[in-house]
Amino acid sequence: MLEDKHCQIILEHENEEINKILMNYDLILRTDDKRTKYEYFDIYNHRDSKMLISGIPINQKRRVK
Repeated sequence: MLEDKHCQIILEHENEEINKILMNYDLILRTDDKRTKYEYFDIYNHRDSKMLISGIPINQKRRVK
């Protein structure tokens, strides 16, 4: 069973200044009601303790062009 997951992003090939900026934010993966898959994500700002964007859908199907 899945749970909501808070993730911080660090870019391996980016400089420290950029990564310090990114550390102020979490991507929060949100599950469906049955907790079987991740359905959408939110972006949360730690520094300001604010939810910036909520409910961005996750498209789990790969599209073939």
